[in-house]
Amino acid sequence: MRLKTAAAALAIAFAPSLALAFDAGQAARIRTLVDTGMQYYWSGGDVKKAEAEVFKGITLHGRYDVVEKAFAEAAALAPERLDFRYAVASTQIIQKKTREARATYRDILARDPRAFDAQAWLAALARVEADADDAALADLAMAGLDRARAEAYRARFARVEQILAERPNLDVPALPGRVTIVVLGYALAKDGTAQNPLLDRLEVALKAAAANPAARIMVTGGQPQAGVTEGDVMTKWLVDKGVDRDRILIEDKSKDTVGNVLNVANLLKRHTTDSIVLVTSASHMRRARTLIEDALRQYDIAAPVLPVAALDFPSVEEAARVTKDERLVVYRDLMRVSGLWAYPGLQQ
Repeated sequence: MRLKTAAAALAIAFAPSLALAFDAGQAARIRTLVDTGMQYYWSGGDVKKAEAEVFKGITLHGRYDVVEKAFAEAAALAPERLDFRYAVASTQIIQKKTREARATYRDILARDPRAFDAQAWLAALARVEADADDAALADLAMAGLDRARAEAYRARFARVEQILAERPNLDVPALPGRVTIVVLGYALAKDGTAQNPLLDRLEVALKAAAANPAARIMVTGGQPQAGVTEGDVMTKWLVDKGVDRDRILIEDKSKDTVGNVLNVANLLKRHTTDSIVLVTSASHMRRARTLIEDALRQYDIAAPVLPVAALDFPSVEEAARVTKDERLVVYRDLMRVSGLWAYPGLQQ
């Protein structure tokens, strides 16, 4: 009896230490999972190595599988951390698993019925799925949480649908007043040279520069290859074609289209303009235009955006067709530009 009593006393004495050790071990595991998830999100890695070393033999099928699994386990270890569940949903969206993403957002709402962000994502995904009934219900639920924010998102979504319904424009305008030509970048080849989609965009930009000889030209893109960025290559190409270097502004800090448009809007807040000629590929234009218009509104810039596409389809008719995949990417990136981070606190 005395031995049992002593053992019980020791257990009670050491319980706080055991709890602290468990908490420290759990925190370390969560850090490993988050670091692994973001590493594979940004640059990928050896999936087999992740199976063996991080997840101990669980079968994975690709880099985003690793990301989803990492944040799902982190969410299970720390159920109060809804940011991990948002990260799971974002990774499901990247993988086009919209049904699973909607279930994850509903789970967030079950844990926090006031989670406006989750409700807004449900409203967006319902529109991706062309589910009018669910979209209407999600809109009502958003309004019940925050009427002003709900109206702002409904206006965003209405503008998306207007842009998606428009045919691509290939005609270069000549505009009065202060004009800024914004040319969006495209990934460089490994040797740092421009690939065909970027060259096509630059040809359109050159025509726009000739039609608007006083216009500034903003070239964007910060993903380096062989020591140069898209902005560097685009500037050199335009100067070699006779464009005055003093006309060109470079935005070379962004890593993707979301970064492009937010940085462009920030620059245009300082370099005022009356109108914007947006140049990118036809396959990219609807997304780019949706995002840049939203970013400009956030910076209180009223300049209209006139799209001029570089045609990367066999015909304008084919370029005008909008697939479900494109709808998903447009809505996904719009939500990010609006301020709802894909990986809260880690990646917008």
